[in-house]
Amino acid sequence: MSSKSIAEKYRPTTATLRNDLHLLKTDLDSLVTHAVDLTDAELSDAYEKLAGKVSSARQSARELADKAEYQLHHGIDVTKTYVKDRPKQSVAIALGVGALIGILLARR
Repeated sequence: MSSKSIAEKYRPTTATLRNDLHLLKTDLDSLVTHAVDLTDAELSDAYEKLAGKVSSARQSARELADKAEYQLHHGIDVTKTYVKDRPKQSVAIALGVGALIGILLARR
């Protein structure tokens, strides 16, 4: 299986991140509740599991932020290209939007 197909299967979403954070919170609550009853070895094991989940949540957040950054830059590039290719239409659209905002604000 290629790395591209693995990356395509796991695309972080806000739902994925929300689920990871919920699982992390649940595990933290459980650990805090039962920490006094655990031995040193069990605490160490719980710490390792928690560290793995924190790392997973951090990775999901980072991937989601990278995806958002890519989409933002792509949108900026598309807008720049549109404005360069159609300067008169771009000025007309900006003028129309500005006039609409002015009318809406003047009503208040």
